Amino acid sequence: MTVRLDRPDALDLAAYRRVVVEREAVEVTPAALERVEEGRRRLQALLAGGARAYGVTTGLGHLQAAEVPEADRAALQRALVTARAAATGEPLPAEVVRGVLLLRLNGFLGGHVGVGASLCRALAERLNDGWSPVVPAGPYGAAGEIGPLAHLFQTLVGEGWVRDGDRVVPAGEALAARGLAPLELGPKEGLALVNGSPFATALGLHACARMRPLLDTATLAAALALALAGASTRPLARRVAALAADPFQERVSAAVLRLLAGGPLHGDARQPPVSFRVAAQVHGAALEALDRAEIRLEARLRAVTDSPLVLAAEGEEPEGLYATGGFHAAGPALWLDGLALAVAHVLNLLEKRLHRLVDARVTGLPDQLAAAPGGHAGVVALHKTVVGLAAEARLLASPASVHAFDTSSGQEDVQALTFLSAERLGRALDALETALACELVALRQAAHLRGGRLAAPAAAAALERLAASLEPVLDDRPLAGDVERARQLVRSGVLLAR
Repeated sequence: MTVRLDRPDALDLAAYRRVVVEREAVEVTPAALERVEEGRRRLQALLAGGARAYGVTTGLGHLQAAEVPEADRAALQRALVTARAAATGEPLPAEVVRGVLLLRLNGFLGGHVGVGASLCRALAERLNDGWSPVVPAGPYGAAGEIGPLAHLFQTLVGEGWVRDGDRVVPAGEALAARGLAPLELGPKEGLALVNGSPFATALGLHACARMRPLLDTATLAAALALALAGASTRPLARRVAALAADPFQERVSAAVLRLLAGGPLHGDARQPPVSFRVAAQVHGAALEALDRAEIRLEARLRAVTDSPLVLAAEGEEPEGLYATGGFHAAGPALWLDGLALAVAHVLNLLEKRLHRLVDARVTGLPDQLAAAPGGHAGVVALHKTVVGLAAEARLLASPASVHAFDTSSGQEDVQALTFLSAERLGRALDALETALACELVALRQAAHLRGGRLAAPAAAAALERLAASLEPVLDDRPLAGDVERARQLVRSGVLLAR
């Protein structure tokens, strides 16, 4: 299968995932390439007429007043993708980097950037041959994404590093292995490659794709805890959710009731602690934040965020080069910060629920879920681990997007800091994943101590999948291996299978 790219506003999330996750090939339409060439001709005409072009005929940042002689302009474009590659940190996921390659290419196809068709063909070819640059995760402190984009696109001119299977090799070597020479960049092409905010979109979509199954697993764990504690499901009844006038709360309540269908729903059991009763409220709020972030990020797939743009005359706006703020990804930074806050709330709920699960007063099961109460510790250590993870998630929920610093002698005086927001959210998701693994080990132990099979088929099937990978804790032993096996179950998605 091949994904055809024609105009920036035609890319949707399904096509993005086909290219980025499933690694399908792309094809740029002839109409798109002609549109790109038309934009290039417009840029050339403006330059020939003496137009002053930021990053083409002038320096950047504080040096924007410096004129660049025509003889030095080609070297400037190459320098834009090499001299700014100065970051450190672990490599970003290859999927994120591939997403940025696609978004940069797609953003050029409206003909508003001034690059040539040959650059677009080269980007499409690199997507199709699996080109995978190594881009450090940062953090980055520039106004925009010039640093990470330089790390990515310097590879096209033979600098930096790329993945080649299990190896990391010099980009020049990888180009030579393909029979390719380093790319020669035309006017504005170096600037175009390191401009805009495609990383914000790719990082955000990657985080959303990771968060959704974790949130679904947290809802599964909440349902199993309700069943194993013998708690009433009346707080999640359909009419209760409907009266709350919150569609996201209704979705979570319905999911829990589907998992527990066939069991003793809505019996007049004792009222469970708050952490058992408010899963729909907490998970519903997190689901709303996740859905809204993903919707807005999908809209950004169709965004042209370059600066300056090369625009024809229209109405009262003349033809010319238009500086923009498209590189400032304030929206994605806020959405990522919001998701980290939502993760902290979900983890808070999990920690409290797990603490109640090891309390005989709540469940009627032995304290600490110990198989032989007395000298045995049971699974109490799991809760103490989760306390640390919940504390970490609360710290990570502090927003990164509120900070602003002066750089470039004051020319760049505010940043979105999207990479920092994404990094904090990623660490919070790590904490949630591990905490879920701890809770699942405890739930498997509770099911063993409860004895018998749950009457609800879906919940019983999930517990059987847990039991297939996790032995009950009959004697005191290290639980780290159990947690790791449970974490792999969470990652595999097998627990969510219908």
